[in-house]
Amino acid sequence: MESTTLLPGTGPKATMLFVHAHPDDETIVTGATMAASAAAGARVVLVTCTRGELGEVIPPELAHLEVKTGDAAIPLAADAMAAGPDDGGPLAEGESAPGAGLAMERERELAAALAALGVREHIWLGQGATATDSGEVTFRDSGMQWGPDGRATVADTVLPGSFSRAPLAETAELLAHAIRELRPDMVITYAADGGYGHPDHVRTHELTLAALRMAATAGPANAGPAHAAVVVTGWKVPTVYTIVSDRPERALDADTPRLQVVGDLAAKTAAMAAHRTQITVEGERYALSDDVWKDISAVEEFVAVPAADIYPTQ
Repeated sequence: MESTTLLPGTGPKATMLFVHAHPDDETIVTGATMAASAAAGARVVLVTCTRGELGEVIPPELAHLEVKTGDAAIPLAADAMAAGPDDGGPLAEGESAPGAGLAMERERELAAALAALGVREHIWLGQGATATDSGEVTFRDSGMQWGPDGRATVADTVLPGSFSRAPLAETAELLAHAIRELRPDMVITYAADGGYGHPDHVRTHELTLAALRMAATAGPANAGPAHAAVVVTGWKVPTVYTIVSDRPERALDADTPRLQVVGDLAAKTAAMAAHRTQITVEGERYALSDDVWKDISAVEEFVAVPAADIYPTQ
């Protein structure tokens, strides 16, 4: 296994685009790499697809922010209930959203974490360079439950506006706008199984690969109405990496080359502590809501995706 302190090509002239599902994902699995890259002068940009509204909450004083998706008391609008549990797509402007309080808290946590990592550019999917033709939208956390094999799977109730249920062609085009505009040298996201099976992680992988293909051809620079008539040339991202999960049930083939990055441990630790609703940090160890303690590691592993797997017809 090749080991390095930075992904190849990282430096002052490089633009790196990380695509993650929820706040805290960026720190847990790529934080050390992001911090080291930013310190090396690279332009590091993060796209986050949802605000993690349905995440579990660790601190007792913030427990009131947690949404119980199995609770019939979840305040959904009548039209949302009529649409059924698998309704997807963005929420309409002004529509009430369960978990709004937790979303706001996790927005604050993410801002603090990115400051600790030295990352200055962040985009919520559906906003900024990834807005829709009609304006900005918000995609919601899809939720999850643990399956009998110990992996995450689809929740019994999937609320309206959930990211994993939004049409892939539409959400991928939003990310493609950003790729054409940013012209990144490398894109980093999850492997096909999302690392541990969370439907939003899996969808983020699907979204990213679809967006990479779309961005390779010309299209609008930005989906917002003010830029609708502006067309830019396509951008074929030179290098794409997927993140290697540390979960033992997701072993890679022995001949799959991995790239091990030994990044910035101190910055990653500080960023993890910022995500206090999701992570407990004590010294150099951490625990999620399962109360299983692990050592914080600066070592993060990646696999380069062959260009032929992304652009099979180009």
